[in-house]
Amino acid sequence: MERREAYPTDTQHIVNLSGYVWAAEQVPELERLNVLDLACGTGYGSEYLSGKAGRVVGVDCAPHIVARNRIRYGHSGASFLAMDGCALGFRDDSFDCILSQDTIEHIVDDHRFVAEVARVLRKTGMLVIFTPHGKGVSYKPEDPYHVREYSHEEFRDILSPYFSSIRWFGRRQGSRLKAAERSMDSVRRYDPGGIRNLIPRPIRHWLGSVVSRLQGGPTLEAITPQDVEYEEGVAGDTNLIGICMK
Repeated sequence: MERREAYPTDTQHIVNLSGYVWAAEQVPELERLNVLDLACGTGYGSEYLSGKAGRVVGVDCAPHIVARNRIRYGHSGASFLAMDGCALGFRDDSFDCILSQDTIEHIVDDHRFVAEVARVLRKTGMLVIFTPHGKGVSYKPEDPYHVREYSHEEFRDILSPYFSSIRWFGRRQGSRLKAAERSMDSVRRYDPGGIRNLIPRPIRHWLGSVVSRLQGGPTLEAITPQDVEYEEGVAGDTNLIGICMK
């Protein structure tokens, strides 16, 4: 579930893709830059960036995922490597820009992770890093895949030793996406015996779209990355996003 495949009517996929779309818009002269997509997962974000950046390398710790990415997206020009994010096999100052979307909350040694990111990022480079806005590291996350979730202050404190400038942004669902998610929730509630996932995804999403339209909302096919909102500042209902400069 944490490695979402590219699927056009999967709202979580659309949210993840929107992160790449938004991040690409924040980086000046991206077409000239070497970009690292750190923890690239199923690779569609690296493919998207490859059409915008000078060079893109997608790194993930799972070799079988990397092998599949090479088959699916190798034509895009993006390179894919199997690598530990806490022990990156790159020289110092290798990349102009690093994108890390919803990764650090999975990393046991988060300080080492940030240190490695800073090491391979050039002195004039930019890190765009996303993580859920949590209650704080002393609270057990609801998501079983997460080691911890940071408060804004905790996330700032782990980044600030390596970056002199951090601009903060938040991510939230736009009104159309909220409406579609409410409709999907109404479908999810009817799940006798936990059999929902046995129903093919196109049928589930078709039902969600029908319910959404009946309730005055959009179909899932109509949802795009533009239905995810990014705003400067930090609020309680957003992801934490830092645009970091050394």
